[in-house]
Amino acid sequence: MTGRILLAALLAAAVGAAHPVRAAATPAHIDALEREVQELEDVRAVKTLQRAYGYYTDRALWSEVADLFADDATIELGADGVYVGRPRILEYLRRLGGGRDGLAYGELHEHLQLQPVVHVDKDGQHAKARWRDVGMLGQYGKSAAWSEGVFENEYVKRNGVWMILSAHLYITFVAPYELGWARLKPTDDPRTQVAKDFPPDRPPTVRYGQFPQVQLVPFHYHNPADARGDKAKAGGDSDAANDPLAAYERRARLLRDHDEIENLQGIYGYYFDKNLWDEVAKLFARHATFEDGQRGVYVGREHIRKALQLFGPQGPRQGQLNNYMQLQPVIHVADDGKTAKARWRSVMQLAQPNTDGQWGEGTYENEYVKEGGAWKISKLHFYVTALADYSQMWNKGPIPMPVASAVLPPDRPPTEIYRSLPGVYLPPFRYAHPVTGQPIDAHAPADTVLGRK
Repeated sequence: MTGRILLAALLAAAVGAAHPVRAAATPAHIDALEREVQELEDVRAVKTLQRAYGYYTDRALWSEVADLFADDATIELGADGVYVGRPRILEYLRRLGGGRDGLAYGELHEHLQLQPVVHVDKDGQHAKARWRDVGMLGQYGKSAAWSEGVFENEYVKRNGVWMILSAHLYITFVAPYELGWARLKPTDDPRTQVAKDFPPDRPPTVRYGQFPQVQLVPFHYHNPADARGDKAKAGGDSDAANDPLAAYERRARLLRDHDEIENLQGIYGYYFDKNLWDEVAKLFARHATFEDGQRGVYVGREHIRKALQLFGPQGPRQGQLNNYMQLQPVIHVADDGKTAKARWRSVMQLAQPNTDGQWGEGTYENEYVKEGGAWKISKLHFYVTALADYSQMWNKGPIPMPVASAVLPPDRPPTEIYRSLPGVYLPPFRYAHPVTGQPIDAHAPADTVLGRK
């Protein structure tokens, strides 16, 4: 049953039951709500499409990958140039995969599709999205490598089905595992051998250097903090007591809020990567707080902006890598649609010029508020699980967390005192167990936490 038929049936049932329906529940009202629900479904369809791309790529299922593209689609990976049309895309991908479908014995070709920021056009037929692509590549007994980059993609809906119209991967780096990203040297020709032997249909749309050179991938969106005014809700506000569609309006609004918060946090990560501190600061509410590890708490947007300088100077610079991936969200929006909370995981890839680089991992427990019609971060609290020297990894090279700065002291001390690896600390869960409904006490015995008597 389509959304429109379902909503019409609901309205008819309400009228048949002599339920008083206020004038807002008109065909126009139903149309508006249907468009709202359709956009929410479209966002999820685009995410599913790109994640399928990752799973098919992982296993070198090139025909399946190519079938995700529209007939007139394009693909551009790194500096190889633009390949046009599904047959050319298929041949290019197959050549990248060694001229065969499927993985060879011992081959690893993982391409994780992470941190989506998705926007569907008003026409409902086109969309754009930014994704992070993290690669774990290699051949057993021969080689191992990391890769990282950013997709800026376009999508099109044809005959009711979403397809990739343009896939453009800006590669940040491809680094041998032993060397790591921090020791990479600039390359004169970043093209693959495939592009040299199998020329593209068009030259690269943009030329840029891979890390350690500076690279800033263009954003398809404006900073959401620059938006003005609340988005119109489907059909206006309904009276829950008199309008049977009110519950559906509320559910659609909360789903939209969930998507906007996921976009907001993803955008935060992309700005943070490149030290775009002015843009990062705009994402915070006026009286927000910022707490990273044991640095202490900074209060207010202006002081947060200054605190961001602790992570490096404003703007990208050669040899600096500040990747803070925003992953695995658990988001809860308050019933009134004005506040929200979310838990995120972050994997960090860090480098400063002439260093070995660092690995890191941690957990965010954040809060959000709708301010001036736009979602903002009202509380950012990042718990560092581990920080380690790249060459020594976790078992030999843990690095202590930074503490409060003497140059720019925080407004308050850390809210919790803990140690990162080799210390063990579980950031408190602000939500109950999704199945049992019971709160999780991080400090209780295991049997109690697991609900065993």
